[in-house]
Amino acid sequence: MEPSKRSLSRLEAMPEDMLRLIVSKVGASSSIDYCNTMMTCKSLNFGLDYPLIAKTLNITPLVERPNISYGYGKMMESLLASNHLDAHYVRGMCEYFDLDNPVLGLYHLRIASKGAHKEAKYLYGVLLMATGMINKGKKILSKLTDAIGLDSVETSWENVQASLSHLTVEMKDVYVDSLISMEPELNHYKKTAVF
Repeated sequence: MEPSKRSLSRLEAMPEDMLRLIVSKVGASSSIDYCNTMMTCKSLNFGLDYPLIAKTLNITPLVERPNISYGYGKMMESLLASNHLDAHYVRGMCEYFDLDNPVLGLYHLRIASKGAHKEAKYLYGVLLMATGMINKGKKILSKLTDAIGLDSVETSWENVQASLSHLTVEMKDVYVDSLISMEPELNHYKKTAVF
């Protein structure tokens, strides 16, 4: 065989959209495997500018520790542009708690919540209740509980707590005021109790 006429490998012969699909599946299972694939195989070098890859990339380490997302600004922007639900959840937590930007934080949490992200839905509902939108927050939490069950909601709460443990969370006056307004009046129970 002449050196100028080399045959294509099976990988090189595959259609590009099929290769992108394969790379997106690798990224969906592990962001480390995705990075290793990009570094070792130049013909599979599909970046996050491909929506299918950006939308499905597994960013579990960032969900578990949202504060490390600050070191991945360009990647986070690509993921947010492709409407990646975990990226919206991470950005929402960082904006709301670490960067003291509750409006933008709630915006990102709402997007993730609408996209059926359980932890985002839980946190969004709790934050709405904590900031005075009690009925709206209760409605979200009730729907979530009806949809996935109480055990799954409790697991979601544990996951939220684990993520929040890496951020600066301060007790705000509005949280205390909302909590007080949610407590039932003791006199109400005395009037309706039958002994």
